[in-house]
Amino acid sequence: MATYKTALVFVLILLCITITFGKNYVSSLNVVETFPIKQDARASPNSCPCKNKLLCMPLSQAKNKYPTAPHVLNFINKSKKTEVFAFVAKCDASVWGKFDWSKLTTVALFNFYDAELVCYAHQQGAQVVKLGNFPTSKLGNITARQQWIKMQISDVILKFLDGINIDYEDALDPFTPEQYGLTSLVKETADAFHSAIPGSQVSFDVAWSPHGIDGRYYEYKKIADYSDAIFIMAYDEQSQILSGPCTARKLILGVPWYGYIYPCLQLDKNNKCYIKEVPFRGVNCSDAAGKELPFREILNIRQFYNATYHWDQNSLTPWFNFKNKKGQHQIWYDDERSLLYKYMLAVVSGFRGVGMYTANDLDYSDTPEAKLQQEHMWSLLP
Repeated sequence: MATYKTALVFVLILLCITITFGKNYVSSLNVVETFPIKQDARASPNSCPCKNKLLCMPLSQAKNKYPTAPHVLNFINKSKKTEVFAFVAKCDASVWGKFDWSKLTTVALFNFYDAELVCYAHQQGAQVVKLGNFPTSKLGNITARQQWIKMQISDVILKFLDGINIDYEDALDPFTPEQYGLTSLVKETADAFHSAIPGSQVSFDVAWSPHGIDGRYYEYKKIADYSDAIFIMAYDEQSQILSGPCTARKLILGVPWYGYIYPCLQLDKNNKCYIKEVPFRGVNCSDAAGKELPFREILNIRQFYNATYHWDQNSLTPWFNFKNKKGQHQIWYDDERSLLYKYMLAVVSGFRGVGMYTANDLDYSDTPEAKLQQEHMWSLLP
C-alpha cells in the first residue's frame, strides 16, 4: 500500500501533551516591544461593499455594539457551538454560495479576497480571516515583525475581516533565534490584533505531531498560549496510536477534503504500491511522490474505472487501485465513513472544533449526484 496515507489522527493527543506540558525556552527575543495601532477598526460607511453597512463591522465588535442584529444573533449562537473552520481557495458564489453556512463559524480565505463572500459570511454569522506568512530570514528582526503586523492589521481593517490565520510551515531548528522569533511573532501579532480589533481571531497552523515534522521545531506550548486557536493540519501522515492527557480548548482538528493519487512502480499481490522515493526535509519518501486530488475527482475516477473500494482497518481510511494508459495507481483519501471517525474524535476529546482543507473540493454543480455529495459531506460536520 502507499507509503503515505491520510489516517485517523490519534497523534493529536501527543500534540496536546506537548502543548500542555512542553518546555518554555527563555530567550531575549521573547521580550515583546509594544507599539501603538491607531487605525480605527470600524468600517467606513462610504467604503463598505455590503448593502447592510453593519455587515462590514468585525463580528466581535458588532456583538458589543449591535447585539440584537440578526446576523449578530447568528454569530452569538454559533459561538456556543463546535467551531467549523474552513479553508477556502479562490472561487465565486456559484461554489461558496452552496456551502452549508449553518455549520460554518470561520472561513479562511486562501490567497484571494471576495468582498461579496465577506458580506455573505457575516450575514450568516461566520467570521472571515486572511492568511499570513512571514519570511524566515527576518524572524529575529523585531522591526520587520512589527512592520509586517501593522500591514496585516491595515489589510484586515480595509477588507472588513475578522482576523488572521498564520500559516507558517518552514523548517526551524530548535534553540535558534528564528525559533524564538516565530514565537515572538505570534505573541506580537495576537497582542496587536486584539488591541486594534478587540475580539479578533488569531490562529496558527501546526503539523500533526510536535516532534519536528518536516523540520518544524516550534515552541508549540507558547504558540498555543498566545493564539486564539490552533489548526492541526491532520493530513498527509501515517497512523500512530498514542494517548495522554490534553487541554484541547484551542485545538481545531483539520481534515482533508482531498486525497492523494500515487503512481505505482510496482503493485504486488497484497496491494502494496511501491512508489518513487522523493526526499523532503530529511526523509527519503514523502507525499510529493503523489498528487493531491479533490474529493469530487476521486469519486469520478473510482466510478469511471469501477474500482473496488477497500478499507484500511489500521488507519480507518478508504483506498482503491486503478489502471490507465500511464500505468497502475493507488488512491488514498477520506470519505464520509472515515471523516465521521475523525469528527467524533474531536468532539469526544473536547476540541474547540474541526475544519477542512478545502471546502472547495466537493462537486458544487447542480446534478443530483453532486447535491447528494454536498449533503453527505456537510451534514457530517458537528
